[in-house]
Amino acid sequence: MEIASRVKRLLLRTALYAGITAATLGLVDLVCMLFGFFPPIHDYGDPDVGWVGFSPTGEMHTDWCVQYATGDTISFIRNEDGIRTHVGVDALLTDQQALKIAVTGDSQTELCAPNAETHAGFLESSLNANGTRTVVLPYGAGRYSPLQDYLVFKARLKKFEPDALVLNLYTGNDFYDLLRVDDRPYFDASDAGYQIAEPTWYLYDDPRIVRRSRVLFALRSLAKQTGVRGLYLRLRVLHRSATEQGAGLRSVVAYMNDLRKSVEPTVGYPEAFSAQVLNQQLFFHHFPAAREESFRRVVALLELVRAENPGMLLVMSLIPSYQLAQQRPVDDALHRVLERLPITYEGGVREEQELYDAVRYLAEEHGWLVVDNLRGLREYDGSDRLYNDFDYHLLPVASEIIGRQQAAVILQAPRHPE
Repeated sequence: MEIASRVKRLLLRTALYAGITAATLGLVDLVCMLFGFFPPIHDYGDPDVGWVGFSPTGEMHTDWCVQYATGDTISFIRNEDGIRTHVGVDALLTDQQALKIAVTGDSQTELCAPNAETHAGFLESSLNANGTRTVVLPYGAGRYSPLQDYLVFKARLKKFEPDALVLNLYTGNDFYDLLRVDDRPYFDASDAGYQIAEPTWYLYDDPRIVRRSRVLFALRSLAKQTGVRGLYLRLRVLHRSATEQGAGLRSVVAYMNDLRKSVEPTVGYPEAFSAQVLNQQLFFHHFPAAREESFRRVVALLELVRAENPGMLLVMSLIPSYQLAQQRPVDDALHRVLERLPITYEGGVREEQELYDAVRYLAEEHGWLVVDNLRGLREYDGSDRLYNDFDYHLLPVASEIIGRQQAAVILQAPRHPE
């Protein structure tokens, strides 16, 4: 009886202190809101594309990045709209003579290199050298899915009335990115086909909601910084996907554990292999039905772009991963990672090759031109690396191969304007 009484007093005291703390925080929060003290700084997402890689500045400006593989600081030009070109917005809007080519893609398009040494830069110089006055309008952003690539084309590039759209599809992770439910618009299946669903905000803040509470802002920020909120939402989404495919929580846990094991501390960016190729392979290994679903979403994208741009030259440029390109010798770091995982190097090459070939077929079937960059990269016999060994992004020697391949396909296009 005495123990029960003590426990009751302890609980009452705890509840009292918790109530006092909550009331104090609520009062402080109210005062801060009334007088504008310590305003929260939200990181709002973009409702149309999920997040914006580069916002308009209103003027031509020099941007820069650090090429972590070498430690060099690289500078390059962006125009007023954040597009990597030396041609200003007004000139682009009024120029009716130049061949304008919009280029979109993920971080394998938004490379840390001078503009002239990206594949968009080599595409432009190759066409100009051939006598076709060309302006290429590149807008890539890290972690973009192919759907985002198209949506940002509509939001940022379509107003310039380009003659062609080159969509760089990175076969190392873009199939998985088409399936992801996070801070990006995504395809959602319905009885009427695929609809574009709004993002599920967890890294970014919902732009439609104005949150004024300082206390809730602090709690949300803590959850973001510790990764608790992101982990919870990701597990919830993965569990939903697993349930749809007849899998369960065990598959989700196994997949997450393999992602943990894919971190390689000897690489400059330890998550590089996972980010560039292994995440997609592991996802399809643990959720095999997702592979066919990714194909259906590729088809939905191809049909959507063609339907909304009936007179435009559409070019699917397939960018293979470091693994699929198979430049020799293969880095020991990749072999070390694969030894810890239920997948193999040979199996990964085979699977990505199948994905690569499938998109080639689907794109051609839907009236797109296809650039087979894999052939050119595999035929390279020089001694320079094609991908860096920090985060396994393309280097200028590979970009030159890709840019020239793209130019060759566009020059051969039946509708290529003279």
